Amino acid sequence: MAECLENVRRHSGVVEADVTVTDDATTVRAMVTDAGVGFDVAAVDPERLGFAESVVGRLHAVGGRVRLFSSPDRARP
Repeated sequence: MAECLENVRRHSGVVEADVTVTDDATTVRAMVTDAGVGFDVAAVDPERLGFAESVVGRLHAVGGRVRLFSSPDRARP
């Protein structure tokens, strides 16, 4: 979560993000959302250490998964 929030701070162009955490008997879900500039998910180099190690790697190490969504062409308010 810290790395996701750091990425918002560094790259989104906004100063706020929302963090949502939900759980049930078998799953914990955490989501960071912001209204920033967005980016092309397909263009993210999988070797980028912040994302590859601090987000994907840590979650995979404990059996988790990562799904990343972005809308770079969405009109901002």
